Amino acid sequence: MDQREKGGAKVRITVSLRWSESGQVSADGASSLVDILGPLSTVRKTPMDTPSFDVIIVGGGFAGNATGVTLARALRSVAIFDTGRPRNRFSSHAHGVLGQDGANPLELLRRGSEEFSAFGGAQFSDEILKIQAVETSAPHGKTLWEVHSAQGKKYRASHVLVATGISDKLPAVPGLEDLWGQRVFHCPYCHGFEIRDTDCAVIGGLNPGFTFRMAHMLRNWTSQLTFYTNGLVLDAQQRALYAARGVIVDDTPVISVEADQNSPSGVVVNAESGCSRFESCFTGPDFLANHSLLLDAGCEHANGWVLQDGGKTSVPRLWSAGNVTSSPDQISQAMGSAVATAIAIDQTLLNDELAALASSF
Repeated sequence: MDQREKGGAKVRITVSLRWSESGQVSADGASSLVDILGPLSTVRKTPMDTPSFDVIIVGGGFAGNATGVTLARALRSVAIFDTGRPRNRFSSHAHGVLGQDGANPLELLRRGSEEFSAFGGAQFSDEILKIQAVETSAPHGKTLWEVHSAQGKKYRASHVLVATGISDKLPAVPGLEDLWGQRVFHCPYCHGFEIRDTDCAVIGGLNPGFTFRMAHMLRNWTSQLTFYTNGLVLDAQQRALYAARGVIVDDTPVISVEADQNSPSGVVVNAESGCSRFESCFTGPDFLANHSLLLDAGCEHANGWVLQDGGKTSVPRLWSAGNVTSSPDQISQAMGSAVATAIAIDQTLLNDELAALASSF
């Protein structure tokens, strides 16, 4: 919307803006945005006509969308790049989201994406392959980021937030991957209530620290628990703790897992000790952070994870949100921390604007 002085009166012009697949902006009924908005235009172009934003978000899951909605509502120019492969795409139900219990996570993401667009956000179905600093003098003496996409396009922003999540590497048990997210789970806080008081199997094989803890946690939801170590090694004290809590430990290898056709949620575990039916099943995957963009940009890391504080990485104006730097985050946690990070980004942008204004006095 623009207001111009014409004959001593203000004339209000409303323009509808459209983003093309290439990231270009056009206006209904106008040959040029500059012709209509002139110096008041908020659309920024670099000298090479590279689309430019206040913030670029890489990853359109729950953390990415929560960040985008918050910043778009703050009237920042924001773009989300996403490949459409969220971590929880294998699950039909999400839990722990206030007012949305049992909703399909893909449906929740669809709604969030629509909200982001409604608030003026730009969305691109494209993969970002590289993030690099292209200037150290603009604007206000700060780094300007350029991202390179798989489609061979470039985009720029003052800030970049990476919300690319993690990937779950499951134990190499035939059938486990086919049941993942439907009959086999890993998060007791996400699915423990639904399997309460059932005969439950825990299948080990990977991520011993997490798997050992998860087996103890599940005991709080059910008293019928069998832990197939499947190659994980327990010491005497660990065995004593499981025994004291009534957990059955089976050290024989698991040969395969399949759906119990007589149960809507059950599984059949085929182990060397025999074939057993269970009403529920959990496993401990390895959590692999999808953080190559952050590592390549020079972010500090330790113990396999990029270091961050309130979403800030060690590289100025390069941020993170969600599971990419915090593996335990559930949907609600990822969204909450992402909103806090979005506010921090907006405050940083405001600080830059005030600093630039003060320098002109």
